[in-house]
Amino acid sequence: MEQREIKTMQNYYFGMSRVPMICEEKIEELHKSKVIRKIYEVFDNEFNEIWYLVKTVKGKSYIVKSKFGNLYAKDIMKKYRKYYDYYQINTEIIKIFAKGFYPVIFKVSDREFNIFYDKKNNKNNIFFNNYYCYSKNKYKAVREYRNKVEYEIFINEDDAIY
Repeated sequence: MEQREIKTMQNYYFGMSRVPMICEEKIEELHKSKVIRKIYEVFDNEFNEIWYLVKTVKGKSYIVKSKFGNLYAKDIMKKYRKYYDYYQINTEIIKIFAKGFYPVIFKVSDREFNIFYDKKNNKNNIFFNNYYCYSKNKYKAVREYRNKVEYEIFINEDDAIY
């Protein structure tokens, strides 16, 4: 995840965004012209709300938020999951970055780790560059640096963090 994407989400979340909101027809138009690069699904448990940040190949940003309720927005975006890099993010992470904290490594659950990391293809499927989990008396860790993904298993948690 790039810093400008975090800033865009942060500005929208705190009500200071100038990013245009688009509807289903515009999303379909972007999809047909093949300019979508990635989609972020942002969910806020506090307000039970979901909205989307769509990034294009040329760096433009769009917000998709349904006025008919969250399920409708989720239904609109469901069909684009298989075509583009699709990330889910919680607003708690946006709040952490807004406070000026930039976590270096995240500890995730074993289930989340298996969702985020595709071991067969050695691919990181989440915007975190560094994360680890505790699984079967060991610590599994993934590090992405300069577009190279590294996976290692450690016995000690401190070693996984370092």
